[in-house]
Amino acid sequence: MTYRLLTLCKVIDKRLWGFTHPLRQFPTLSHTVLNRLEEKKLTVDKLKDMRKDEIGHMLHHVNIGLSVKQCAHQLPSITMEASIQPITRTVLRVRLIITPDFRWNDQVHGSVGEPWWLWVEDPINDHIYHSEYLLLQKKQVVTGEPQHVVFTIPIFEPLPSQYYIKAVSDRWLGAEAVCVINFQNLILPERHPPHTELLDLQPLPVTALGNREYESLYKFTHFNPIQTQIFHTLYHTNNNVLLGAPTGSGKTIAAELAMLRVFNVYPTSKVVYIAPLKALVRERIEDWKIRIEEKLGKKVVELTGDVTPDIRAIAQADLIVTTPEKWDGVSRSWQNRSYVQKVAILIIDEIHLLGEDRGPVLEVIVSRTNFISSHTSKSVRVVGLSTALANARDLADWLSIGQVGLFNFRPSVRPVPLEVHIHGFPGQHYCPRMATMNKPTFQ
Repeated sequence: MTYRLLTLCKVIDKRLWGFTHPLRQFPTLSHTVLNRLEEKKLTVDKLKDMRKDEIGHMLHHVNIGLSVKQCAHQLPSITMEASIQPITRTVLRVRLIITPDFRWNDQVHGSVGEPWWLWVEDPINDHIYHSEYLLLQKKQVVTGEPQHVVFTIPIFEPLPSQYYIKAVSDRWLGAEAVCVINFQNLILPERHPPHTELLDLQPLPVTALGNREYESLYKFTHFNPIQTQIFHTLYHTNNNVLLGAPTGSGKTIAAELAMLRVFNVYPTSKVVYIAPLKALVRERIEDWKIRIEEKLGKKVVELTGDVTPDIRAIAQADLIVTTPEKWDGVSRSWQNRSYVQKVAILIIDEIHLLGEDRGPVLEVIVSRTNFISSHTSKSVRVVGLSTALANARDLADWLSIGQVGLFNFRPSVRPVPLEVHIHGFPGQHYCPRMATMNKPTFQ
């Protein structure tokens, strides 16, 4: 229905029937030539493949062959190549490469671009799962530069045989392309276990730490529900832990619980805390310099590209706060650096960035930590902090975490409940629409 309505709009706009030859949209060609094109059933694709003299002979007009061939190549046309990647069992990421396949002429196409409509349809259920408006710029067409489009679509089990990606020109009749997404060889991720349920527990008082100095670090009297549930695993065991919880749920305090266990049980060992950004490292340093260094007497050291203390300071440190790249460089020469071998716990904040550009560095750090642990016969505890994850089990298996150390709470589990309100805003153009959206936000 969408395709038919769009075609109907173009039929009315061009004053042409949809079944007529697409080259009727070019006023430079005479009716006699166009009638012969339709009689001979010469499609645009055939005309592109033929030589100009062949076209001239077919139309009984030798000199018109070049003009017809030029018009055939000026009719907007694109080629599409799609690659798919399942994110979960119900969400599929599609990467689409759109390459213009026609010649630009300012008199025919204008000087800006050619608009297209793009949508993904299920031929069995007649559903459209994604649609968007696309503008192929003149520069892209002239240089042949491909346009990359990335979007996500839902998939359902049992898997359909295929979806169609259809691109239809917004202005030209007969200018369209179809790309097939085939699901026959698609391998979906394994079914993930459900999220960790937040238990209805009595809030744990800070006196559970059993140390007056540790209790003085916190201004509150009781831990929040998430911290209460994970307290025993972090503070009383050496199990590796993966904690997936929403922002603002107290993951930093969870990291501190794991640190305090090291200070209790392994006082001569070191704690390494890895944050993805130097700004986050700076923030932790400013906090822990006061709370952990001044109140507990533990030496806290910052190790980033901007701040590199001498080896003696690092060797005397109890807590090293660093970035992935810096710790990767430091830990490479672990045989010659005794302080690397003294690390008892590795805490990685924002470990979900494993799937982003800096993921390989985190991967190397964890793999090297396990390697060092196996060669020194001294186990190193790994604690990963993250937002709520879709594939927590996969990450937990890689971190050698059993069922005991995996806590992956729902995104809705927040100490402060979050309300979601959806308000639609009209407006075709970006800047005015954003301005109207900003007003109620700041009011």
